[in-house]
Amino acid sequence: MTYAIDNENTVMRLQERELEQSKIIYMCESLAPVTTRNELRDVVENSIKSILNFSEMMICITDEQEQNYNLFYHSNTVEYNKHVQDSYNKNADFFFSILHSPDPSILLQKKIGKGSEIPSFIRTSGQESKHTIITYALTFNKYNAVLFFCFDRKKNIERNCFNLIKKLSIQLKITLINISMRETNNPAAPAEINLRPENRNEMCSTMGIIGESDLIKKTRSLIITVSASDCNVLIQGESGTGKELAAKAIHYNSKRNEKPLIVVNCAAIPKNLIESELFGHEKGSFTGAASKKKGKFEQAHQGTIFLDEIGEMPLELQAKILRTLEQKEIQPIGCNLTKIVDIRIIAATNVDLQNEVLKGNFRADLFYRLNVFPIDIPPLRNHPEDIADLVKYFISRYCKKYEKPVSTTTLKVLNGLKSYQWPGNIRELEHAVEKAVLMSTGKIISEISVGSQNIITASIDKNCIKPWHEFEKEYILKVLKFCSGKVSGSNSASSFLEIPPTTLKSKMLKLGIKKRHYLLD
Repeated sequence: MTYAIDNENTVMRLQERELEQSKIIYMCESLAPVTTRNELRDVVENSIKSILNFSEMMICITDEQEQNYNLFYHSNTVEYNKHVQDSYNKNADFFFSILHSPDPSILLQKKIGKGSEIPSFIRTSGQESKHTIITYALTFNKYNAVLFFCFDRKKNIERNCFNLIKKLSIQLKITLINISMRETNNPAAPAEINLRPENRNEMCSTMGIIGESDLIKKTRSLIITVSASDCNVLIQGESGTGKELAAKAIHYNSKRNEKPLIVVNCAAIPKNLIESELFGHEKGSFTGAASKKKGKFEQAHQGTIFLDEIGEMPLELQAKILRTLEQKEIQPIGCNLTKIVDIRIIAATNVDLQNEVLKGNFRADLFYRLNVFPIDIPPLRNHPEDIADLVKYFISRYCKKYEKPVSTTTLKVLNGLKSYQWPGNIRELEHAVEKAVLMSTGKIISEISVGSQNIITASIDKNCIKPWHEFEKEYILKVLKFCSGKVSGSNSASSFLEIPPTTLKSKMLKLGIKKRHYLLD
């Protein structure tokens, strides 16, 4: 009975968290394309207002001299026109207290006096006796901004309103920058994802976030939004969709971008070594520990650690990771002292962690800590309109690598690529294009194959459409045969697919793939 109640409570908490996350994502997605004040007004009225349940919203921003605040935005156009020329001393007690508060604050309208330092647009907003105002300060570039959310009644303020406002402000900063650039005719492009870290020779590949489909635009918007914060991120998606690339984009666009990004594939490390790899060990702490070793968490100090395939983490080790998340400290094996670490955690998985929580394979409390800001990377079959851009990028990349004169491909080939299901996602497409470039003899690629199958030929017969699991099974079988039935190790199917052997074995079991299906006589 107790287990059933705990399980029900877990489901309810998951549902509440999902609802809050969906509200945040909805508001941030609505704000992402905004570049003018009129567009901002439309989004506030049509999207944000219904979520936060306020009656009016105002934004003040410091002037170029950073001495005074001016009214930048008011959801009430009449009030905006009335007060747009007003100026307010930045150092006045009213603004000073807001600016130095780390969290949103409640300001009761009936407690606001008529002093000259109180903004006039607040003193005249609505029915003074009933108004409650939430204030929150932002800092971006060299400017300071103050947000004002007016509520007709205090009871209209939702329980999680403060958290929603803090998360919304991350995207709102970027929106205000884009509006300011547009209004000052700044030639710089609107806020974009930086994938080339300064002072680093190696550029992160942009293949995972290339494209102009709605799904990829949404992914980019979420990456930009969460990069400005320091919260934990859970990236979910099938193998080959570009989860690691998304993690790199988040890190290199964050305030930690000058510090290390440590990548850990949890499934690739043997279970008996993973604790040592993550937390480190002292010399002589166990057989084979010939010297002291820093763990991955300590190596990531002041930077970011990316835990790929987090769903493969042993249950007994999850409690120790949870402690690191909560206490920001680690304890190496064989050491009696704890060490403080300042890290941001980005995790990724291709399994349904919520389902694993319900089955008892993954700790619910760790899931909550990781799932602060979820990002779902779409499979390639869901956005085939981006294939042309991806192919163009890969052709350019591998032409340089192999010094080939190829410059393009045909429309017929592109149509064939769009019709294919791509069970291996972008990674499979990349391998197919790389092979085509390598085998090309002219400037135009006239065919692209996956394994021994010609994409164009395979896509002509529309009657050959099959369920997704059949495409995935056929693809894995082809790779297994190509690798002579070798599942793990060098030159194996798992290394070709770039997934852990445990993940491949799980897929084979789920799809009913037996040795007799792929071992050659």
